[in-house]
Amino acid sequence: MNKLKQTSLNALLSLLEDEDTQVSTMAMEELIRHHDIEHLVAEHQESPSPLLRSRIHQLGNILNLRKCRNDFIAQVESGSMTLWSGLSQINYQYNPRMSPSAIDTLVEDLVKQLPDPLNTVRLSTFMRSEGFSYSGDEILEPELYLLEDVLQHRLGSPILLSVIARHLGRLRGWRSTVVLFKGKHCLLDSRGHLIEPAETWRITRLPRHDHLHPCGNREIWMTVLCQLFLSAVLEGRLLTIQRTGSILTTLCGGDFGRLPFPLGS
Repeated sequence: MNKLKQTSLNALLSLLEDEDTQVSTMAMEELIRHHDIEHLVAEHQESPSPLLRSRIHQLGNILNLRKCRNDFIAQVESGSMTLWSGLSQINYQYNPRMSPSAIDTLVEDLVKQLPDPLNTVRLSTFMRSEGFSYSGDEILEPELYLLEDVLQHRLGSPILLSVIARHLGRLRGWRSTVVLFKGKHCLLDSRGHLIEPAETWRITRLPRHDHLHPCGNREIWMTVLCQLFLSAVLEGRLLTIQRTGSILTTLCGGDFGRLPFPLGS
């Protein structure tokens, strides 16, 4: 590392200890933008200075979120990401305090209660008896589009309710497809039965599938990301806007940094 770069790095490091959070935030932004700082985080994460240690941990969390975001985008583009893993990663980008493993733990508790053997009627009855529902109100509430909240509070959007039921069923060998039917996300089983989460998990036998649109993984991820992005804009959550917006623009072939302030740079 040349002497000038080291001097700049030391100056920014000292600013991280500034009591003024605005100053330290600017220093963090500069470090992330212009420096390879993985070694810096490793070197100072056990600093004797409580303030510096806290700021270094913040930097580490930012780097980890960015890495997970890049990994998610790469796996989406390569087609190697499962639907459930993708939604878990989106949840993590929105709320870093809830890891994908913690979400899986919530699912494991539900799986233990599933009837065996599992079929369409039994799964629909189970979801209804567990209280999974959609009120139809506040459609832009972010909690309706986050796995952690829907699993914990049982209230979700039709798309999340469908994905959760599909995932539970797959863990027990029951197969289904997420589809759009009359503007609402539902599940279609292998025998042509439609399950409608928004209609208290009603089951209907459809004579034809002309009005159904099967939803691919990418479509589902993009729908959820768009809803979370809009929610973040309405609530003024700038960090969440940046994280969800950067994924959306990258997957659409754009550059989030070129968007006008306060969205981009």
